[in-house]
Amino acid sequence: MMYHPQSPPPPNPANAPSHRFFSGIGLTSGMRILDVGCGTGDLSRLVARLAGPDSVVVGIDRSEEALATAREAGAEPEESPVEYHRVDLASALPAIGKFDAIVGRRVLMYLPDPATTLRDLALLARPGAILAFQEHARSGLPAATAEAALHRQLYDWMWDTVDAEGGDTTLALRLGELMRLAGLQPAATLSEAVLLQPGAPSFLPTLVQAMLPRMIAHGIASAGEVDLATLADRLTEEHSAIGGTIVWDLAFLVSARRSEC
Repeated sequence: MMYHPQSPPPPNPANAPSHRFFSGIGLTSGMRILDVGCGTGDLSRLVARLAGPDSVVVGIDRSEEALATAREAGAEPEESPVEYHRVDLASALPAIGKFDAIVGRRVLMYLPDPATTLRDLALLARPGAILAFQEHARSGLPAATAEAALHRQLYDWMWDTVDAEGGDTTLALRLGELMRLAGLQPAATLSEAVLLQPGAPSFLPTLVQAMLPRMIAHGIASAGEVDLATLADRLTEEHSAIGGTIVWDLAFLVSARRSEC
C-alpha cells in the first residue's frame, strides 16, 4: 500500500496523554487559562472543554498562520471562549493579565531560555495558580521485542533535527527541577508511553512528511533516504516482522502551583 499524503492522517498518539493529564490538574469553572505556544489551538480547545463555558482561555503563539487556523476552528457551546494573540515567547512577555492556570504542550523545549520563560510565566500566575506542561524528551527509544531498525532511524532523524534547530532534547527530564527553580511548588510528575500497536495505521509517515523539509535543510536526511512513497509499507513490514507493541516515545507531564503568598 502506497502512502498517500492526501489521505486523512492517523491521529498523533503523542497527543493522547493530554486529555488524561490536563483533565486532572484542577481546572474548574470560572478560571482564566493561558495556553502557551498554542499553535493551531488543539490544546486551547481541550482546556476550554475541560473548564466549561464560564471560563476564558487565552492562546498565544508567534505564528500568525497557526493562529489564523486556530481562530477558524471556533468554539463549541460547552467550551470556554478562546482568544488568540500573537506573542513571541523568546522575547519578554507582554502585559496580558493574570491567570488561574497556565498550560502548554511541546513548547518549552523549543525556546532559547525555558528557565527564564518559566519565571516570566510564574509572574503571570495568580497565587495558587496551576502551571502544567506536556513535554517530550529523547529517551533512547524505540523499544520492541526485536531490533526495529527503520523505526530507530526515523526516531534518530527526528530528534537530530530538533537538536539541529536548537531544541532542548532533554528538557522534559529536567522540567520539575526548572519549575522549582522558578519558585513553583511541584504538584505532579508523570510519564506516559506513546505506543505503536501492530495492525494499526502508523502516524509516522505523516510526521516524517511534515518534518522532511527541516531534515533536508539541516542535512539530517535526504528525500531519497526517507523515500516517503514507500515509507508506510516499509514501516508496516518491519512492525509485522517484529510483532507486538513498539514503545515509540515518552510524554512527560509536569504540574506545579504558584504559592499562595
